[in-house]
Amino acid sequence: MKFLKTYWPQLLTLLPWLLLFFAIIDGRCVREKKAPVTPTPTVTPPMVRDTIRDTVEVVTQQVIVTEKVKEVISSEDKQLLKDLGTRISAVESYQKIGMKTEAAVTLSPDTSLAYAEEKGSSRHQDSVLAYHDAWMDLKYNSINQFLLIQLRDSLAIAVEKEHKHRFLWWRWGTKGYSVKVANFNPHSTVTYNKYIRKIP
Repeated sequence: MKFLKTYWPQLLTLLPWLLLFFAIIDGRCVREKKAPVTPTPTVTPPMVRDTIRDTVEVVTQQVIVTEKVKEVISSEDKQLLKDLGTRISAVESYQKIGMKTEAAVTLSPDTSLAYAEEKGSSRHQDSVLAYHDAWMDLKYNSINQFLLIQLRDSLAIAVEKEHKHRFLWWRWGTKGYSVKVANFNPHSTVTYNKYIRKIP
């Protein structure tokens, strides 16, 4: 009894916090019981390709739905998110896109070169110039002015929730969302990015 008489103001202050804590835990348990358990896909859903406006390619693919993003992404993706300064628990969605561009063009002949040949200059030898790295292949034939271009791009897109309040390791409330785009191709630049989210 002496203990209660001495520390009753502190106990009254602590009591609402304890009730709030157990209410949050109980609410989470109820939501987990009510939520249907859906198995997380282990393979990437196939892509369905289509074309609109004659030349615009459209790719449709099912979204992998999961309660925790960290359960379906690779260790490499987790490291990328860490490098981006993004907390995996705050990631609302994560997307990786791989693209390839290929074009074969015939260049216009160089008029100055044709003029020099008419004046008696020696004809240049047939030669093929080539360049290759992890993201680009270029091949140029100097005689027929034929240029082959192959470009490969890879993007990773993470949508992160920005919390309104933070206390120690607790975060709650939603201030907004931010989109981080990682472009792995050093030859290319992201020129625009627009992400629209419907308010739930």
